[in-house]
Amino acid sequence: MLLSTDIPPQVIKRESLAQYLAKVSIERRKLAKLEVDFIPQIRDKWDKILVDRTTDRERAEKAIDACYLYAGLNRSRILWTENPLTALTFLMNRPDLVDVSSRILHQICDTCDREINGQIQPAFIDVVKAYANPRALVLDEAQNMAFDLLGDFLNQVSISELQKSYPLLDTLSLPSALQDYRIAYLSYFDYFHQIGIEIPQIQLLVDLAQSCGCCWAFENITIVTPKASAVEFNGRGELIALVYDGINILK
Repeated sequence: MLLSTDIPPQVIKRESLAQYLAKVSIERRKLAKLEVDFIPQIRDKWDKILVDRTTDRERAEKAIDACYLYAGLNRSRILWTENPLTALTFLMNRPDLVDVSSRILHQICDTCDREINGQIQPAFIDVVKAYANPRALVLDEAQNMAFDLLGDFLNQVSISELQKSYPLLDTLSLPSALQDYRIAYLSYFDYFHQIGIEIPQIQLLVDLAQSCGCCWAFENITIVTPKASAVEFNGRGELIALVYDGINILK
């Protein structure tokens, strides 16, 4: 395909492709040393977010309302459930619900990607993705990185494990949760916002990550769970426990 995904459609309408590419090649920059040195601080911040078990319902509900507003949607009724298993059971019985999670995520993340890709060279974006992510594995100093697939344990991994424990739950038919983020992405979005790139809307997903567990967005209703009181991984980095009210719901 001729057009790069970095190029916002509205820019193509205003300028020729050649003019825009020339402009990008000049303006996209490397990270300054002070900015590179800031990466470990973001990693530490997100390490604390992953460990924190605090649920803040007021903050979560404000972020949900703001996400709907940002995507041009009406506010929804917010329903809190005890844990992801309760939420999934509820959703299995409501096939009539219209998913809007993808619409909200694309609205936020596409805007952030465009701003970052238009200003920073791709190699530096990849470095931030790996090194700002507390659960990423950096294989060597030649930028050989394995991006984290477990950082979204509040959502995708926990749902996958629940499906193993409760095979009758058809979790594969369910829509993604609103915070279908991987920490590899959310931490690097946050990093670029902190060094001055104008992507304030990423704070909506940051607030969700810090204040609740899973969150499914539909027209007129949002299903939310608190954070687990404990999360445990084995030596291979595999999720083995999601504890709610003293019970590991994976068992």
